[in-house]
Amino acid sequence: MIPFVREGTCEECGRQYTVSGASINPGTETEAPAGFRCDCGGWTSVFIPGSVNTEKLVVTPKVVA
Repeated sequence: MIPFVREGTCEECGRQYTVSGASINPGTETEAPAGFRCDCGGWTSVFIPGSVNTEKLVVTPKVVA
């Protein structure tokens, strides 16, 4: 399994998130969008590899200095 990191931005408030996980077949699969609910109630979506178990994704707010 190969780790990956994607970044997404909330469509409503602009808050940025980092989404990380592991891909079983990197480089040989199609990526698809996955949506996540922001703290404000809006949506953030990122493209993730198709072999990823979405239940094991880690979604964390990005710290902006």
